[in-house]
Amino acid sequence: MSRVAKANLFDAGSGQSSELDLTGPLFETEPKEHVIHRAVVAELDARRRFTASTKGRSDVQGSGRKLYRQKGTGRARAGDIKPPNRVGGGTWGGPKPKSGYGAHKRINRKEARAAFLGALSAKAADGELYVLDALGFERPSTKEARGIFERMGLQGPVLVVVTEDDQHAELSFRNLPRVTVVRPYEYGVYELLRAREVVYSRSAYERLTREREEVQA
Repeated sequence: MSRVAKANLFDAGSGQSSELDLTGPLFETEPKEHVIHRAVVAELDARRRFTASTKGRSDVQGSGRKLYRQKGTGRARAGDIKPPNRVGGGTWGGPKPKSGYGAHKRINRKEARAAFLGALSAKAADGELYVLDALGFERPSTKEARGIFERMGLQGPVLVVVTEDDQHAELSFRNLPRVTVVRPYEYGVYELLRAREVVYSRSAYERLTREREEVQA
């Protein structure tokens, strides 16, 4: 990316906004659509339980005896009572529980990291990344949280990333419509792309940059 990515830094206490320069691979990775697509497919697939199950012909309770003789009745040939084309018969090609190595879509760690960094960099380049400073919630207040977002001019859907130090803020923001509140390691590429704006608390932003630097080192 040629231009320097910037985050919108908003002070919740004073209501003043400024820009925060974002540098490093965390915010300057070129997004690759095919890698991001693979990551999203793997993330959504990992959330499926694969417990849907239908009964096949061999699982349906019933006699295996031929319903009537083959010829001389004037009707079409028929076998037993359990084929898929009969009411109450078994299902052909229906879902079955899956398990084991080949049951889920997989993506290696390097690709997953590249997809996350690419999605985050795209958000930063488009000006959709925010850092929220001075969250002085003395108690949970949805009204106060709504006022902060209105002053920031967010349209939503919004992804809010907080830490355990932002408990009052977490309880306040999660009551707002079209707002998803998560903690570090509780979101991935899908959540980043699904949100129009991504808002980090100051502590969540510092943890993100610190942990990424430690991984790269």
